[in-house]
Amino acid sequence: MKKQLKEKRKRRRMMKKMQVAAKDLPIDTNETVEEETGSAASVPVPMPDLALPASFDSDNPTHRYRYLDSSNQWLVRPVLEPNGWDHDVGYEGINVERLFVIKDKIPVSFSSQLSKDKKDANLQMEIASSVKHGNGKATSLGFDMQSVGKDLAYTLRSETRFSNYRKNKATAGLSVTLLGDVGVKVEDKLIVNKRGLLVISRSTMFGRGDVAYGGSLEATLRDKDHPLGRLLSKLGLSVMDWHGDLAIGCNSQTHIPVGRYRNLIGRVNINNKGSGQVSIRLNSSEQLQIALISLLPLVRKLISYTQPVQFG
Repeated sequence: MKKQLKEKRKRRRMMKKMQVAAKDLPIDTNETVEEETGSAASVPVPMPDLALPASFDSDNPTHRYRYLDSSNQWLVRPVLEPNGWDHDVGYEGINVERLFVIKDKIPVSFSSQLSKDKKDANLQMEIASSVKHGNGKATSLGFDMQSVGKDLAYTLRSETRFSNYRKNKATAGLSVTLLGDVGVKVEDKLIVNKRGLLVISRSTMFGRGDVAYGGSLEATLRDKDHPLGRLLSKLGLSVMDWHGDLAIGCNSQTHIPVGRYRNLIGRVNINNKGSGQVSIRLNSSEQLQIALISLLPLVRKLISYTQPVQFG
């Protein structure tokens, strides 16, 4: 498996070199014309009809919403609502998606969904793009629009990822909402070595005169034979301050391999409010008997609930 991982890394490096070399090659005009006009291989294919919910009507109006799967870059599909009312067609919306490429370098994705029932209408739209500038540096930009009651909320977000040191990856982000909320996020990801990873995140939210601060710290310790080794330990700490109300949470998770096909997973969550949770889980992909053993405590608990019937 280690040899296979090394070969995959080599293939990725070769693919990157081939992509860089392919930029300087001349483009075949015949292929571009076929892509723009459409070739005989890209024939639209009718998609199968979706099952409508049960209704007392004798008419089955699935023919109204048939669509084709073609090479068109615009992907338009109906949105099915399986829990609709009677005398309803079941389709309450439409979904539109497309992926653009600007100047053969900048990918832009567009997705939108409009749904409407007998009372309200809901609109969701997202436009996102990512630009890579230099080694280890990338900037993503997104615009979201969604319905909030009878109003529309607009959110503009941006995030930049870069490597400020050899083994340290930092992220800085900013989001602005038309409702008056502004959020700032800064994150550092420090790779200590092959086994250790430390992630530090800080964020601040401004909105309508209020300010909320938050931060998180997560440390990960992996097996020395990672990714082949399955031993994993995580320790996280989160802090949030809003109007002087300080909320502190701590969580820990450990994966311990028990044999070749079994994993023991333990989780602990606790906060400064006095509440917490402890869980232990055993996973196995070899024997079903281990899963049946876990039913014994449940059966015992159900038996303890039964009480003898008393006749007066």
